[in-house]
Amino acid sequence: MAQQVTGQAGQPGGALNVVGRRGPNIDAIDRVTGQAKYTADIELPGMLTARILRSPHAHARVVRIDTSKAEALGGVLSVITYRDAPKVMIWGSRQYVLNDRVRFAGEAVAAVAAVDADTAARALKLISVEYEPLPFVLDPEAALAAGAPQLFEDGNLEGQPRVVNRGDIEQGLKESDHVIARTYRCPTMWSGSLEPHAVVAQWENDRVTLWCSTQSPFRVHANMVAQLGLPDSHIRIIASYVGGGFGTKSAPHVDETIAALLARKARRPVSLRYSREEEILDSNTRFEVKMYIRMGVKKDMTLHALDIRAFINQGAYHTRLGGLGNHATHLYNVPHLRTVQNRVHTNVPNTGPTRGVGDPQECFGLDSAIDEIAVEMGWDPMAFRLKNIKRNGDPIPRAAGGAEDGRLVTQALDRCIEAGASRIEWTRRNQAPNTAQAGPIRRGMGMACTERTGGGGLSGAQVKVFLDGSVIVFYSSTDIGTGSRTTLSMIAAEVLGIPLKSFRTVAGDTEAAPWDGGSQGNRTLQGTGRAVEAAARDALRQILAGAAPLLKATPEELELVGGSIRVKTETARTMTLQQVMERRGRSVVGDGSIAQGQQGTDVERTSAAHFVELDVDTETGKVTVIKYVSVHDVGRPINVTIVENQIEGGTIQGLALTRSEEMRFDPRNGRTLNANFLDLMPPTMMDFDPRAIEAVIIPNEGLAGPFGGKGLGENPCHPGMAAVANAIYNATGIRLREVPFTRGAILRALNDQRPAASRTA
Repeated sequence: MAQQVTGQAGQPGGALNVVGRRGPNIDAIDRVTGQAKYTADIELPGMLTARILRSPHAHARVVRIDTSKAEALGGVLSVITYRDAPKVMIWGSRQYVLNDRVRFAGEAVAAVAAVDADTAARALKLISVEYEPLPFVLDPEAALAAGAPQLFEDGNLEGQPRVVNRGDIEQGLKESDHVIARTYRCPTMWSGSLEPHAVVAQWENDRVTLWCSTQSPFRVHANMVAQLGLPDSHIRIIASYVGGGFGTKSAPHVDETIAALLARKARRPVSLRYSREEEILDSNTRFEVKMYIRMGVKKDMTLHALDIRAFINQGAYHTRLGGLGNHATHLYNVPHLRTVQNRVHTNVPNTGPTRGVGDPQECFGLDSAIDEIAVEMGWDPMAFRLKNIKRNGDPIPRAAGGAEDGRLVTQALDRCIEAGASRIEWTRRNQAPNTAQAGPIRRGMGMACTERTGGGGLSGAQVKVFLDGSVIVFYSSTDIGTGSRTTLSMIAAEVLGIPLKSFRTVAGDTEAAPWDGGSQGNRTLQGTGRAVEAAARDALRQILAGAAPLLKATPEELELVGGSIRVKTETARTMTLQQVMERRGRSVVGDGSIAQGQQGTDVERTSAAHFVELDVDTETGKVTVIKYVSVHDVGRPINVTIVENQIEGGTIQGLALTRSEEMRFDPRNGRTLNANFLDLMPPTMMDFDPRAIEAVIIPNEGLAGPFGGKGLGENPCHPGMAAVANAIYNATGIRLREVPFTRGAILRALNDQRPAASRTA
């Protein structure tokens, strides 16, 4: 079960009234009773149903498309093709909404809007498309080979390779006392949410409102401005409730523009909802990464040289946030470092920044190699990590890929490792793989570390305090299941001294709140949270300024506590908030805007260490997690229950990557073979026992977030693949360097481990 290392009294900075406590989400009742309205719940008078015609080819030109029969079908009010779509690339992508050249199987070719779903489906079958199939390529290394099919005129490599050079890598490897060279691979994987993409578009004259399932309403807004050529004030995006995102909804998508174009042409509202198959085929997937790693160490247990050459499968179009994370540059001290990242376009579906972006993949490769070289040298892998991790005061880059021009602060990775080792009882770990144990079951332990930044971009918020002491918090990021409605309300409640029960939120509406970069990248707390804190302080400033002449005091001498304003040193001198508001205005609106970004040379990161104990059945290949300890530095937790839920959920998602979710493509035609839950096999509650997971919060206090909090959402899914791989080795002696770790893969590796005479065919 989840727990903190210490209680609230042990939190740095002292106890607070609201922040740092446990509690349910303030919108929990709305969610479980169905009162929360998701995009698919929106019903408007005269609303049409839209469907998309998708390419069966991985790479082809559209030679001819005839929609006349579909347009003539009764009940069809709108049909669009590439001829109706703007020639404007989607934000963060090389993709047009509709195009006469398709680059992955499942790409949109045409769309219809009809009076019901059956009519729309019949209309799709009446659209005639003649394709000219083109050669396709699915593997990122093969896509860079001479003679490979070219997706774009400037080739398949997205931009230039991302290169980091520190020291002299070849000299560092020569100086090392021991060097390993390993290859690790993470395939294209689907890590999306239960709610598929959905959008409802409604026009009123030349203004359009879109209700959509997105993590970033203002990014969708900016994309729609470009796509439709309208003024900013003529477009409104609403994303009140979103059924999960995990990055698959962090950027604009084709569905928003398609729905808007269909609705404008039909002059009726249009609803477009993806099926599960469409969601898997045409939303951001977790990109494939192949890593060639060389690592050198000295006999004194120092990591001396690290070389990573990576090939990242960007899929057909995506250009933004593809690549590895910053583990190589930010996690361990290493004097000789080189990383080369090749981001490559292929004819697989679009990839993108799914939860953790490239951190889980990089963590798998790097922390597997860390474990391998430690074992070969006869070192305890935990001690090796503690020797080489970056600590407070160590040099660290301020910008990704930059020079080590900053100084690490508020780091607690060493404490995470030590706490995790204690909880898992690391001293019980096998000193060598447990191959001689009687019976088929082998037990082992493994660990892995991670770190990440938090925040980024602009954030704005408003806090409105009413006469009766009730409060509305306005912000335009979305609650994607992280509990941000509750967290942000708690921040404002702590500032204002007003009970949490008096708060409600208006979220994800671009017409109701200032710009925000959205819910992603550990940024909601450190971006939106700081904006809410600033807005609440602005509202408090106005309230105290209004009360000061009434109480014959200065604003600095006053405080707002429990709905009353009083003099700090004479608490009997008091007025209710309502009395002040009646005389100074019936409401107050506080504004907050944050240009997020760490200033100066101090660099703050979030960190975690995961430990796992598991059993491997050598007869069936089944892996059973006995205990999983997830230890995280989250700064000061705003809501302990929410933080624990995030750690547990992310841990389960990281474990899921070890077992399934690999997208498989037919080498004959490039089509996705398992675009459904039955074949993709995402884990269920039957696969993992949540009671085996222990979420541990390390008391700490950050600098960048409100009340010392740090962003958390991404980190918990990073270490799972590496920790499990290392534990499987400790249990059986087999090294698994490619995920997922299926039963078949484990049995094959065990078979290869046996003497040749006893291997099965």
